[in-house]
Amino acid sequence: MKEFFSVLEVAKLLNLSRSTVLYHIKSGNLKSNRVGKIYIISKEDFADFLKDKKKEKKVKKKPEEPLLF
Repeated sequence: MKEFFSVLEVAKLLNLSRSTVLYHIKSGNLKSNRVGKIYIISKEDFADFLKDKKKEKKVKKKPEEPLLF
């Protein structure tokens, strides 16, 4: 059986606001399904979102090369 999370559950798990989670949904970063007026996020889509965010952090943490004059 497939498991789903609500926007509020995802927000609590990631320590984000509800509006930030909705921003990620509307910008296409976090896949979801709309059921009536609410969004639900599958366990798999939530895991993919976390993997993508982890990759972004690794890319951003690379030290800058020193400037040579």
